[in-house]
Amino acid sequence: MRAKVLLYACVFSTIGLICGATDIFLQLKLSQEQSKEVKEQQKLLEHPNWLAPFVPTPLKVVEAILKLANLRENDLLYDLGSGDGRILLMAAQKFHARAVGIEFDKSLCQKAALAIQQLRLEKRVRLIQGDIFNQDLSPATVVTAYLLPKSLEKIAPMLEGQLSKRTRVVTVDGQIQGWTWVRQKQVKDKARAAPYHLYLYQVGFFR
Repeated sequence: MRAKVLLYACVFSTIGLICGATDIFLQLKLSQEQSKEVKEQQKLLEHPNWLAPFVPTPLKVVEAILKLANLRENDLLYDLGSGDGRILLMAAQKFHARAVGIEFDKSLCQKAALAIQQLRLEKRVRLIQGDIFNQDLSPATVVTAYLLPKSLEKIAPMLEGQLSKRTRVVTVDGQIQGWTWVRQKQVKDKARAAPYHLYLYQVGFFR
């Protein structure tokens, strides 16, 4: 009996050591992953053309953005800084439009690509992993941008130079300096205390 008790004690002690080692391993792995993520984010922050951090937009606000743009089935939407792809997915799924997302962050692009694949939206949604300033935006009929105000100021000349007249541009929480919006909307969501401010512009009608 005593031998059996000692055996059990030995077994549980071994299990404890294994669990402890596993916990240490998992903590170390998590720490390494977080460190890698921090380094990647720091790399983005240091890039001269970095335009905004990733802030997930509530789906309620995403729908309001697309409705304000009057997105239709024959539209081609470009989302500048598309993050995890939620604007692209809703544009294709709910509004049956085609959509192109431009995202600088490789990990966010991979996440969006997986969602597009799972929802079988490859024929309607395309992703570009790269710098917004290196892209041709001229095919767009609708452009959405949730960027920092100073970043909107930086891309304004590009939008004016590349987009056709009457192309609709919707910005979130920031106005484009020198442009006059044609419609604006506030959307409240429990995600934050202050409402989201949406601004609709039309190229050629903002002065």
